[in-house]
Amino acid sequence: MPRHGETFDVAICGLGPVGATLASLLGRKGVRTLAFDAAPEIHDSPRAIGMDHEVMRVFQEAGIADHIAQATRDYRDSEYRTAEGKVIRRFVSPPRPWPLSWPPYQTFVQPLLEGAIRTCAAGLPAVDMRTSLRLDGFDEDPTGVTLRLANAATGAGTTARARYLVGADGGSSFVRRSLGIAFEDLNFDEPWLVVDLRVNDDGCGLPDVNVQFCEPERPHTFVMGPGNLRRFEFMLNPGEDPAEMARDASVWRLLEPWIGPDRATLWRAATYRFHALVARDWRRGRVFLAGDACHMTPPFLAQGMVQGIKDASNLGWKLAAACRGADDAILDTYEAERRPLVREVIAITKDLGRVICERDPGRAAERDARMLAEMEAGRGVTVRQSLFPPLSAGPLVRQMTGTAAGRPAPQPVVATSGKTLRLDDLTGPGFRLLSTPGFLPDADARQRLDALGIPCVRIGPGLGEVPEEATVFRDWMAEHGAAAILVRPDHMVMAGLGSPEDLAPLLEDLSWMLRPA
Repeated sequence: MPRHGETFDVAICGLGPVGATLASLLGRKGVRTLAFDAAPEIHDSPRAIGMDHEVMRVFQEAGIADHIAQATRDYRDSEYRTAEGKVIRRFVSPPRPWPLSWPPYQTFVQPLLEGAIRTCAAGLPAVDMRTSLRLDGFDEDPTGVTLRLANAATGAGTTARARYLVGADGGSSFVRRSLGIAFEDLNFDEPWLVVDLRVNDDGCGLPDVNVQFCEPERPHTFVMGPGNLRRFEFMLNPGEDPAEMARDASVWRLLEPWIGPDRATLWRAATYRFHALVARDWRRGRVFLAGDACHMTPPFLAQGMVQGIKDASNLGWKLAAACRGADDAILDTYEAERRPLVREVIAITKDLGRVICERDPGRAAERDARMLAEMEAGRGVTVRQSLFPPLSAGPLVRQMTGTAAGRPAPQPVVATSGKTLRLDDLTGPGFRLLSTPGFLPDADARQRLDALGIPCVRIGPGLGEVPEEATVFRDWMAEHGAAAILVRPDHMVMAGLGSPEDLAPLLEDLSWMLRPA
């Protein structure tokens, strides 16, 4: 338990993947962080199961990506199938070379993932990580937040101070409820049973791709996890009792067409209501919300934890900047950037869910005919990442040249000093200017870049340039019409630049907002 009255820069309530990732990102930046959770241990069952390459890039920054990669599996293509087994939609991932150097989508086992993130965060000198520590209340004043804390086992109390508090404490967030923040309901509320299995061998006669079974009688889903983890999700029918449907006998009846208890072991079976919700406020003064505390996403595109980790990445560098004296306005950009994007991601996911969850046989037949015609016309295959929008324009996303702004910057594998590495490992995670060979800032711009601590990296085959192994960077820059990109600490592109003259207004704005020491 922290010492009575101990002070921190940031306090994080909740040590799930989002809270623990935020603690690791802050700790690596030297931000004094208290990260705590009321539970004594990590939840021992899988819940989230999918993550994308942007999340792996955040884990790369946190120093745990290579460790986590050993316990993941590439996310298989996803097929939408009719009751007759016809494929009416297929989602795929981009081919190699991968734009962010990590597989575009992967599956994982959540307890192992959380353990790796917590171990990383707990090993940082700036992070004080505590379990069995409960938040009983908090009071904000002009300079910080006073936390009323208690040992979850004994009830013994203490207080701590932090300049900022982040509620990453899940869907039933105590922090959110204490602030009286309501959810905006995006009108999706469906009961489902989620079943995780450990199969006895890798095949077991199950599909070798992920499948959405769009069957009006009972829509259901199959996902291939890493190792021997396999997941089924079944929509509950009207009148079915959730507790009864989660019993072993009921679960095995649902699984009977696929697999039996002689070939697999039940890990968990739990019923959920899949919701589409977004908190109306993500910031109140010095208190912020992240992850499930401020949004809940139906699982049809595996975006729940993904969007929470992206919250942590977006908020983390801004909190670190504020703790170093940056203008408070930088913290307002967190909600301004993340809330509209998450709301759109949820809307896209909800629309796909409506396709999957159609229960009316007539409307399902119309859907099948329409989508089968699209497949036959070559319009039924979609790259997952193409579904999601970029960040909207704002103080830290500037639409200048091309379409690069607001998108994750490419991360090619590059060669330097006789070895190959991912570009972020060369540049570091701060602001950086990445350019094509012909982009040459003048002396004044280079001086201002140096003053802001922004490295300039030209990627190409020439003298003084960093060569890439493939053509990821070159192709991405051509696609988005930029000669250079100014990349933020969360790896998002602040602006695409057409010429060195475009730098001046950007650097002026950063000088004002960041106020570097």
